[in-house]
Order: sequence, then structure tokens, then C-alpha cells
Amino acid sequence: MRGTTPRRMQGMADPVLASMVHSMGRDQVPHYASRTEKVVAYTDRCVANAGLRDGPVNPQRVEVTDRSAMTARIKAKARELGADLVGICRLSPSMIDLGKEVPHEYVIAACVSEDYHKVLDGADAVEEEAMRVYAVVSDLSTDLAAYVRDLGYPAWAHHNGVREVQAIPVFYQVGFGELGRHGSLINEKYGADFRPGFVTTDLPLDEDQPREFGVQDFCTNCNVCMQNCPGDAIPKDHVMTDGIKRWLIDLEKCYPYSRLRDEYCHLCVDVCPYNVRSHRTTFKTFMKERKRMGYKTPTY
Repeated sequence: MRGTTPRRMQGMADPVLASMVHSMGRDQVPHYASRTEKVVAYTDRCVANAGLRDGPVNPQRVEVTDRSAMTARIKAKARELGADLVGICRLSPSMIDLGKEVPHEYVIAACVSEDYHKVLDGADAVEEEAMRVYAVVSDLSTDLAAYVRDLGYPAWAHHNGVREVQAIPVFYQVGFGELGRHGSLINEKYGADFRPGFVTTDLPLDEDQPREFGVQDFCTNCNVCMQNCPGDAIPKDHVMTDGIKRWLIDLEKCYPYSRLRDEYCHLCVDVCPYNVRSHRTTFKTFMKERKRMGYKTPTY
């Protein structure tokens, strides 16, 4: 199956970011050049797992006579490996990077939540936690793909070290949540504080379905992420894509705070009121500090 969705490039491969970096008289992205040792180590772990994404398939295939039972088995294995969210859907071209080939029928999404309390420890702590979880899900997806291959079915792992799968369309289709104003998908329990690993496979599985629980109606009337974005990059108005409401982040306004300075910026997600549901005390403490600092200041 050939993909049809362009991926937003990272680093100097992003033409908008590259142009802004060059206008500063630099040849590398300031934020990436200042990453901590922990962040670099977590990134290296993802890259190392890329070499393990595929492997031999057991010739003694386990025949699937009960798809529901096999689906439950796979989800239980993903949770055993550390997943907080597990969902499955049929792969479609819109879920795959433009021009990339993925020869499988299904995609398993396995996500791990972040420790929201890190927001009280500063920007570096928030970034290190994000990259730690990316490393964890790279292990998880690698091990889950190996488990599926041991059942006798081809499977590839997709994670921050190697991927052709687009996260947001998969998240939506498996019912993890709805798109929020800040551009990330919001889950009712974890907000947008989770990171994904994926496994594509031909193992016959039952599909999950999209769900709506009021996120987009809430975002239409909430301005907290807009109030806290230091670059005013989050729009008031939305667009419609295939019947789905989306807010398009202005990257030229976002990048001076999220890429062109040393400190990480994750404020749009960190201040989202959906965090209150699981982290009420921490959220109130964090937002009290945001108010004291004037909201739009980029520092933690």
C-alpha cells in the first residue's frame, strides 16, 4: 500500500524552519543543538531500535479462528509491554507517508502516557520526559512486532527511530480521541500527554472505531492554549478536512519559541484543561505559576 499523506519534515529538512535558521546566520536548529545528554541518549535508543523493526517470521503460523480472541491477546500483550492505550484499525493510504510502501493490512497503535508532573520541573524536564517515553514506545513497538512475527505473521515496528505511519489519522480512527485546538489529539484520560509506537501487520484483527466525547465543542469555547502561546501561533478559526474540524498552527509564529531558542516549548499541551481530569493539583499549581509569569512568557 502506497502512502498519500506528506509528512511534516523535521530539523533542517523543514523548508520553513531552514529558511528561518539561515536568516539568523546559522546552519543548525538552535533547539536541537542544545539538547541535553538524556535527550540525546533517548534519541539514540530509538535509532538503535530501527535496526530491529523487522525480522524472520515463524513458518509455523498460528491460525486465527477467532478474531476477537486474537485481538484481545494482542492488546493484552501490548499492555504487558507497557502500553496505556491500545487500538487497532485497517491501514489506509492516508495513514502512510507520501510515496512510502507499507505491505500490511492493519495497524496497531500502542501509546504510553507521560508524567505530567514534570511541568513543575521546567522545560528541560518536560522534553526529557517526552523523549524518554519515545524511547519506551520504540522498545514496546519493536517487541510487539517481534511477538506478532512469532505468531507467523509479518510485522513492522514504527516509532521515532523509523516510521512510515502518520500518528494523528491512526489515533482518530482507533478512537483515542479528537483533535484539539493546539493541533494534537486529546484523549479524555491522558489529554495529549502520550507518545505512540505502531506495528503494521497482516495478522487478522478486529477494528476499533472513532469516538467523540466533546473535545472539539470544548476547544471552540476554550482559549487557554491561545492565551499561553508566546508566539500567538494558535488560530481562533478552524478549517474542515474531510468533515473533520482542524485548527492549523502557524509554524512561522511557533518556531521562534519551539525551535529557534534553546528551551523546549510544550506549553500549548501542558496548559490544556484536559490535564485537570488526571492531574488536578499539579495543573492548578502550574497554571498559578503561568498566571504569575503573564501566561505568554515562553519559559517555565
